[in-house]
Amino acid sequence: MVISAFIAANTDYVMLILFALVMTFLLYFKRKNIELQKILFPFLYLIMYKTKWGLKKMDSIAERLKKYKNALSYTSITLGFVGMVAMTYLFLLSVYKYFFIEKEAVVAPLLPGATIPGMPQLSFIHWIIAIFILATVHEFSHGIFARMYNIKVKSSGFAFFGILLPIIPAAFVEPDEKQMSKKSKKAQLAVLSAGTFSNFIFAGVFFLILSLIFAPLSGAMMEQQGVIIAGISDDSPAFEAGVGTNEVITSFNGVEINSLEQLFNELNKTEPFEKVTLQTENNTYNLVLTEHPDGKEYGYMGINLANKTGIKQSILGSIGKVPVQIFAWFSILIYWLFLTNLMVGLVNLLPLGIVDGGQMFFIAVSSVVKNEKTAKTIFATVSIMLLLFLLFFLLPAMWSYFTSPFQ
Repeated sequence: MVISAFIAANTDYVMLILFALVMTFLLYFKRKNIELQKILFPFLYLIMYKTKWGLKKMDSIAERLKKYKNALSYTSITLGFVGMVAMTYLFLLSVYKYFFIEKEAVVAPLLPGATIPGMPQLSFIHWIIAIFILATVHEFSHGIFARMYNIKVKSSGFAFFGILLPIIPAAFVEPDEKQMSKKSKKAQLAVLSAGTFSNFIFAGVFFLILSLIFAPLSGAMMEQQGVIIAGISDDSPAFEAGVGTNEVITSFNGVEINSLEQLFNELNKTEPFEKVTLQTENNTYNLVLTEHPDGKEYGYMGINLANKTGIKQSILGSIGKVPVQIFAWFSILIYWLFLTNLMVGLVNLLPLGIVDGGQMFFIAVSSVVKNEKTAKTIFATVSIMLLLFLLFFLLPAMWSYFTSPFQ
């Protein structure tokens, strides 16, 4: 019973661990075909399983795109450096705020169970699909751009980022490094920026799908079904009366409430220190209002409110519950495909030696600073500083993620 309750409460977490264990087992038996890159082994590493998958398709697409090579390259490089500056600024700004203003999370692991306020939780199935698509698109684009510049792609394949266990699936292509080093800086930058460029394109496509298809359909299917208590302010009248969160308000001072507008209209009629009655689906509360902290003339309850929405009964009656659930599932998938392509693409542009942005940054620095030793020093300093900051926030976040189900 204890084990089944644990699995039910942590389904996505359990599926991730099982996935990692299965991958460990399979990779062990295929160990002759894999290459291990030790980043901070055994805490952080990359396992690469090399194949020849997709190489002919890369050649075919690259041949068709060669006539657009310059336009694609300059666009990709420009977006790459703009994204690098923007992401570095936002990251350092978050670090500054953490140390000097307010201790808020700077980074969070993109793993099953991740949440963003106002959005559904990232399930394991949505996670594995999103990671597979963004990784394949990212690496396949590296290969296409390499072939556009006649750089040999020696292999492609699947990879796994390991954090103790091989957890995060990825993909890779392996351009010939000797050939690439002999190409122009524009060619090198184009190949390096291609992965993120494609992620941005796909993020844009998924955003349009969300905006033009799923959002209008969702709006047509949903209806307002009342007012929900989203939060209670400490030491407020609602707090003192024991009002609970997530309760649905049904009436205020005897007036039936079906919308936020109705409730605000009734609140506007009150005065500070007036006694009022708040009724929810669960309880009836008697409150003594106080003066509004923003200086408004009406009384203050100390409740954060939100609209409660749900599927129209007419929709459920005509098509049933299952099609609505399928629509919701795909809507969440498209949302996470948009967000993962955007955010992973941006993180990949950080000037860190372990990602594409680091190599782009070094090429840019070496183009400006002609002294090779000085260029390497600048690159190493920036890269190590950002990596230390990243690990400072990421490692505790990872520890919290893997230990939270047992706390």
